[in-house]
Parts: sequence; C-alpha cells; structure tokens
Amino acid sequence: MPEFFRKAGDELAEMSMAPDYWKDASLPHLRSAEQADHYINLEWFKDKPLPQHRAELMFLVKKKKEVGFLPYAIQEGYERLLLAFYDHRRHPNSQAAQHRALVYAGWLAHYCEDASMPLHTTQFFNGKVGPNKEWIQKGIHAKIDAYPEKHGFTADMLAQDWTIEHVADVWTRLWKTIHQAHKQVDRCYELDAQGAFDTAPEKGRELMLECARAGAKLTADIWFSAWI
Repeated sequence: MPEFFRKAGDELAEMSMAPDYWKDASLPHLRSAEQADHYINLEWFKDKPLPQHRAELMFLVKKKKEVGFLPYAIQEGYERLLLAFYDHRRHPNSQAAQHRALVYAGWLAHYCEDASMPLHTTQFFNGKVGPNKEWIQKGIHAKIDAYPEKHGFTADMLAQDWTIEHVADVWTRLWKTIHQAHKQVDRCYELDAQGAFDTAPEKGRELMLECARAGAKLTADIWFSAWI
C-alpha cells in the first residue's frame, strides 16, 4: 500500500464512522437513501440468486427496506476506491487523489464491518418475533455493535496471524463473509439469552472476536485489492 495510506490509520478510522451519521433522523432524505445500505435480509432470497447490480434488485422488490443493499454498498465502494488509487498512480503528488482514497476507504470499511455482524444479515436485526408477534430480546443489536470496543479488542488482536490476500472477485469474497455471519444469527440469540453481551461477556468473547476479525480481514483484503 502507498505510504500516505499506511500512515492514515486515525483518519481512516474516523472516516469509517460517517455512514452511520448519514442515518440521522434529522436528515430524512439522506437517511431514506442510506439506511438500506447497512444490511441484507437473506431470508428474502431463500435459495434465489442475488443479481450483481443494485438496479436489478430494485426491480425485484417493492420496498428496498424489505431486503437491503449491503453487498452493493461494498462492491460499489471498492470500485470508488479503485478509481481513487488509479488517480493517485497517475498523479502521485495530487493531494485530492489521496484524500479521495482515504474518504472512500473509510466509508468502505464501515460496510465491510457491517457484513461481518450477524444481525446485519437478517430481518430480525434487533430481536426475534415471538409466537404472539411480540419482540423477544429486543435491543440485542446495540449490545453486539458495542462489544468489541467495550471489551478492549485491539488492532493487534484483530490482525493476529493474518495473510492479506489479493481478491480477484470481490463480489464472491464479500458474500463469503456475509454468509458466514448469517450462520451465527441463532448463536447470537442463544448467547444473548445467557447474558453473553452484557452481564456475562466472557461467554460472547469468542464469537465476537471471530466476527470482528472477519470484518477487519474483509476490509484489509478489499483495500489491498483495490490498490493492486
């Protein structure tokens, strides 16, 4: 990776928070456009293949909130970053090209991390629906989102024993992370019932570390692949 990028860890981290700001309730137009980019409700598809372009999926659904557009946000973010790196190679002294790369990479990191969080892959993102259509375990989403920072996960922990990979097919790679996260949805609810994300956090540590590492690894692989 180029030197300016390797030195920009703090800036990239700050940029990665921006997509959540775009969901602020005081910004109704931006919130409406942005919100569905943070999840994908895999229950909607069952065994149906997912089209590779956002517009194609929009023709299949009446309301985008039914399904979510997370994989498209990642794929499109990768392509934006790729172009910014291309401009940097053509104009290595351009501060604007460097800034674009950092902005796009930060935003992309946010969606990559969403892809590894199990409850961003299901319509039951903040609680299960009981037999009487009441919400059960409501509030689990925020507890899982907060776990890595609250319980001291470090960059060294997330990157331990990594080998960064050049990904030729980003679409397939990001789906691997999403499907792996989705397999853990029921496990998240089981652990939550045991207090694993609040009163007994040691019970949830293994799964939360696995998910956090998957999100960070996806981010790093896609950043590197955009540069290559």
